[in-house]
Amino acid sequence: AIALCVAALFAIGLSIAALARTAGAARGLMAAALYPMLFFSGLYFPVQLMPTVIQDISKYTPLGAAVQAIGDTWVGQFPPTQPLLVLAGYAVVFGFLAKRYFRWE
Repeated sequence: AIALCVAALFAIGLSIAALARTAGAARGLMAAALYPMLFFSGLYFPVQLMPTVIQDISKYTPLGAAVQAIGDTWVGQFPPTQPLLVLAGYAVVFGFLAKRYFRWE
């Protein structure tokens, strides 16, 4: 679960770095991606207390899936397939985007 989480978040970061033209633009894009992911992970407000629609959205965000998978692992259970597939999907899609658009300058 942790390896998939790291792979997904690194892929997102690398794709933002590949698409941004300057370091300032990369910082802005990263902040624009990070704060919604933190909200949907339950950092600001517990996911269990959020409306059902927000809980469903949270399951398909990278940090929401990571919290669910790592939380289940923490209590001694094997994580469900859904968050692992979500993390793997983010790692593959954003990893492909990073590979496709990365350029040396």
